[in-house]
Amino acid sequence: MMAYSVFFSPKDGVTEGELVEAAHGFLSWLQREQNLPGYRLLRVTDAASFTGLPRFQAIVDFPTQAEFDTAMAFMRAANRVHEGPHAQLLHSITDFKVSFAEDA
Repeated sequence: MMAYSVFFSPKDGVTEGELVEAAHGFLSWLQREQNLPGYRLLRVTDAASFTGLPRFQAIVDFPTQAEFDTAMAFMRAANRVHEGPHAQLLHSITDFKVSFAEDA
């Protein structure tokens, strides 16, 4: 299983509620378009020793490398990164960090 994790915080002037709505809007759209098995959107409640950790984390699990590759290709195609639900989310966030992981 491949996990794509994105950490982010709301930009100045964007409420957490607005950010959560934009994130769910994008992730549920991607789920419908790519038949992803699901996603999780987490609010960091205690960063413990990770003082620079952004406020939110989105996790998308891909059962196979091929499904991950297909989803990434889908986002790169037709300028989807800069339009639609993804663009709306990008205009709402700061402190953007990405990690990729796989089952050990």
